[in-house]
Amino acid sequence: MSLIPTIEIPDRNGLICGFTLDATQKAKTLALYAADNRKALPPEPHWLHFNLADTRATNWIQACIPIPEDARELLLDSDAHIRSENFDHSLALIIGDLFHDFKDDPEDLGVLRLYLDNERLITGRGHPLKSVDRLRHELFEGMVIGNSIDLFARLIYDIGDSMRMVIKNLNERVDDAEDQILAGHLQNQGSKLGQMRRLLARLRRHLSANRQAMQHALPHISRWSEHDISELRQAVEHLESTIQDLELVQERTRLLQEEIAGRMSEATNRNLYVLSIVTVTLLPINLITGIFGMNTGGLPWGQDDPSGFWWVMFFMVIAVIVALTILQRKRIL
Repeated sequence: MSLIPTIEIPDRNGLICGFTLDATQKAKTLALYAADNRKALPPEPHWLHFNLADTRATNWIQACIPIPEDARELLLDSDAHIRSENFDHSLALIIGDLFHDFKDDPEDLGVLRLYLDNERLITGRGHPLKSVDRLRHELFEGMVIGNSIDLFARLIYDIGDSMRMVIKNLNERVDDAEDQILAGHLQNQGSKLGQMRRLLARLRRHLSANRQAMQHALPHISRWSEHDISELRQAVEHLESTIQDLELVQERTRLLQEEIAGRMSEATNRNLYVLSIVTVTLLPINLITGIFGMNTGGLPWGQDDPSGFWWVMFFMVIAVIVALTILQRKRIL
């Protein structure tokens, strides 16, 4: 795996990175113009990515006239519900992504806010995200993308790919858990599978919401864009296949939890069976000891009879043998 070079980008107005796009050469880094000229944007297709936790970024977006007012409100809204809103020749989306420092925690899921038209892709996030940072490094390393729609398609593909890597890792962990369960090592496997199912459920909700947002946006992009959006359709199909992979892993975890429950139930029933046999076998002994433990007169083999103890032990053994014989003939043993 190649090391990604560290490239310093001037922090102006809360901008994380900026690129101008060209179909014939690698993307060039771009910094925002002076803060007092917020209406100015480069004439070439471009991508601007903002840190929305920085008030300079939110102020710049709020003053950016080329972005429709409703789209600016969605970019700056605090609502994290994944959705898309279509305008005449543009759209705004909130789409799910993984935190950059994702550690298999269901809470490490964030959202990316973006605005897209034929000339520009403007994105913002409040917490570092994995897929958008991956796209940034791909452009740093020389990826050639000619327009904002192709860049958006690549972003959707990277989001699906990041999710797929997590799902692949979870699938490998499910394989290990399956081997342990089939070998009879059930300790702690149920809790591990429960954690994985919780994470898979959150990922599924995230991916399903992304799919719905893209299904809502894709026909609109097809109408207002003259560019061939086949790459965007392929990115959406990649997202669909990722969801299918997730559902397969989710089903496997459910089946393994059912296997654990079945094996534990079988072990419990086996223990109860053994306990019942022991109880039935010792029942005659308890009866005999109860009778001879009564403090009444006339009991046979009393204290004056030296062979009384052995006679009682003999009848106890006979009683156990009779009980076992009856159980065997009834095919209980």
